[in-house]
Amino acid sequence: MAVITYKDKRYTVVFKDDVKEETVMKYMNDVVDAGGRLTQSYDWFLNGFCAAIPEEHLQQLSKNTTDIDYIEPEGLPKRL
Repeated sequence: MAVITYKDKRYTVVFKDDVKEETVMKYMNDVVDAGGRLTQSYDWFLNGFCAAIPEEHLQQLSKNTTDIDYIEPEGLPKRL
């Protein structure tokens, strides 16, 4: 189990509409494997999840423009 510290920041990761649930689950598992912690998953109004994501892993995610639409600090996404 990951220990969340004051340095951990939470982000909303939103996937493109055509990304399948299995792919989103893989990314969620990758976040946990990297030492992060999931705080919320979405499937009915948003294709994505919120998580405390270690900085190094966040940098990897932000480079993925194939599956990920955008990443922003946790809160209500601006694009709804």
